[in-house]
Amino acid sequence: MSLPLMKKPAIRQSLAVTIATLMMTATHAASAEQQEIAQLRAEVEALKALIQQNFPQVQQASVVAKSAPLTTTSPAVEKTPVVSAVTATNSEKSSPLQFKTASGSEVKLYGFVRGDASYQVDGGNAIFNRINAVSLDNTADQNKTQDRFYSTATTTRFGLDFKTPIEGQELGAKVEVDFRGSNDSLRIRHAYLTLNHWLFGQTTSSFLATDLQPEMLDFNSPLGIGTFRTPMLRYSNKLSTDTSYFLGLEKGRDDNRFPALTAKLKQNFAAGKGTSSLRLLAQELRSRDAFEDVKDADGVVVGKKQVSQDSSEFSWGLAVGAKYQITPKLQIMGDYSHVKGDDKFLLYTNTAYNVGPETTDLNLNEFDALTVGTTYQFNPKVRGTLGYGLMLANDSNDFADYLAVTDTVQNKTLQQGWLNVMYNPVTPVTLGVEYIYGERETFSGVKGKDNRVGAMARYNF
Repeated sequence: MSLPLMKKPAIRQSLAVTIATLMMTATHAASAEQQEIAQLRAEVEALKALIQQNFPQVQQASVVAKSAPLTTTSPAVEKTPVVSAVTATNSEKSSPLQFKTASGSEVKLYGFVRGDASYQVDGGNAIFNRINAVSLDNTADQNKTQDRFYSTATTTRFGLDFKTPIEGQELGAKVEVDFRGSNDSLRIRHAYLTLNHWLFGQTTSSFLATDLQPEMLDFNSPLGIGTFRTPMLRYSNKLSTDTSYFLGLEKGRDDNRFPALTAKLKQNFAAGKGTSSLRLLAQELRSRDAFEDVKDADGVVVGKKQVSQDSSEFSWGLAVGAKYQITPKLQIMGDYSHVKGDDKFLLYTNTAYNVGPETTDLNLNEFDALTVGTTYQFNPKVRGTLGYGLMLANDSNDFADYLAVTDTVQNKTLQQGWLNVMYNPVTPVTLGVEYIYGERETFSGVKGKDNRVGAMARYNF
């Protein structure tokens, strides 16, 4: 528009009226929009007040979901390791299944849904490892199993971790269950409280080191180690950044008068290369009075005869083990135990003692147990483990001497090897296949075989 045209009075007046009209329209629209926004904000605030009044836990869950991941800071708890023996390729992420209770405790839900299948070529009548009781060769064993397929979902697991800060102290708790109880019923695995360095409740014994065992797909765990979870009172602390210790009083056999004393010294290697531990077990092994029926010639019970009396012996165990990351892809691990007079803490062992016919002394079983293995991470999604387990009982002591020649329950030697491959197509899913071969030999020289293939699918949450 040229300057001379702008100087004409009619055009100038028309333009001024147009601009004023547009400004009034814009002002009115802005005012109406502000009113609508204010009204929406008022409605949102009213809705929030209603939610807080009737559903306070919803707001608490929202706050926790945005907070930092829930962690257990108490050194009294020794966490059970992830099944992968090699450094995890996927970093641990906070669970979205976190919330706060009405009392203010932080809670995290975890666990997995798992299905297992097994094809038993030779062995015992069960889906999972029972190398100590597989059927013997050339015997009429009622549990003898050949060419049988098994499947189950009872290994599915649920757990809750609790944490509550109280006056500068850390109070925590754990409850973990699966469905491996009688008739596939719910079974408590872990249930304990922690306060700073103290733990009270049921969890894995300090005499054991489940973090040092080679990965095994079979749910019953490999030969040569233990998974005994028992009521206890335990104190733990750190001597340095990489050195910690555990001292506990734990329940052993039911007949024992006193709890077992356990101790563990744990040392981590530099640069996160692995860990090692030295463990000790000491307890009084007790046998109560035992009687058997006395019958007459017609088979009628006419009285009782004492076959053993209340007596006790000192039982002990010593164990040492380690795992080490040789390369970013290769890890080795091994664990050795020597135990005298116990059948609770380690898996697949003989009975703790026997009593001879002409004496009331307890003859203690004594044995060595060994587990070794290696895991290789082929790529971020595939890993494999080769493992071997051994139990070798002392056959030159009173326990062996007083066994019946026909005894088919106690074992002089157990050995087992396994090879598995685990595949993680996505982070929470693990698929695996495994081959297991093992042998047992009784003190009388009779042998039996364990020969099977297993498969597993698991979804972690």
